[in-house]
Amino acid sequence: MKESGLTRKLHDLLHREAHLKLCRAHTTPLWTKKEAELRAMQATRPRFMALISRKRREEYQAGLAKTEKAVEQMRHRMQMLDLCEPHIAKMIEEEVEKALRDECPEYIQALAALRQKDDWLRCLERFGGKIFEFTRALGNVRNLACSGYGRQNNVYSNSALQAFTLAYEAGRLVEEEVKFANRIADTQVAALRTYGVVTRSLPRLPETSFSEWVNRIKLLPLAEAQLQFDSLIENTKTLHVTGIPELRSQADQVEIAQDGDIKNFLFAAWDQFRATVAPEIFPGDTERSVVSTEEMLTTIARNSVVGRL
Repeated sequence: MKESGLTRKLHDLLHREAHLKLCRAHTTPLWTKKEAELRAMQATRPRFMALISRKRREEYQAGLAKTEKAVEQMRHRMQMLDLCEPHIAKMIEEEVEKALRDECPEYIQALAALRQKDDWLRCLERFGGKIFEFTRALGNVRNLACSGYGRQNNVYSNSALQAFTLAYEAGRLVEEEVKFANRIADTQVAALRTYGVVTRSLPRLPETSFSEWVNRIKLLPLAEAQLQFDSLIENTKTLHVTGIPELRSQADQVEIAQDGDIKNFLFAAWDQFRATVAPEIFPGDTERSVVSTEEMLTTIARNSVVGRL
């Protein structure tokens, strides 16, 4: 990632992020210490306040009030950091994204490769349709196989043989769709890896040999053929009813994983930008930067509310 992507806005946001982190690192142990002090003072509160001397009572109450105030200030500071840091992080992510789009062709190509999932899903839809048509063709040839069957010489009628041919073609179309979908999955993951994104592949559709199965059935006697028809139809129905939804679910999980791996690409660029500005970060600037960031985000929030009204 080129440093030329470090715009003035991104440079400013990275400074704010760094000082927010410094502030948290400095404040957290102090807050923890003050909270412990407060709990200790509360635990040692005199049991009979009204009976102890006025001076001792006032000293205790003054010390308790001072510690409570310090703890409240620390809590407020931590709450402020909890609010500011996510907003600044989101703003930085948007700027890094812009920089990657402008300066990093591999990032654009990786994003384009992600969109191949839509092509894969269309294949899956067509696969489902082809499975349905194949199952219907199988039912038709099974019914016609009984009509005009020559039991003495185990010969199917011409209409049954034509139905076998149609079922064979329907099975072949299923197999072509499988090959096409799997080619998309292989091409996508290979492209992503070429662009530096190591990630999961889209699920592969199950390789089928339905057309060969139909041809084998055509050579069997009717009784055996009917058993094979039943088995093949059950196989295709299961694939259509449960297999396709499972493949779609797996694809959704892969999409989440791929998006996360692409995001790692962005985070790597983010870290490079952080390293670039790191020599410019001085603890003496932290308080001023944190106050400025809180004011900036408050103004943005106020204006966004007004805008929605």
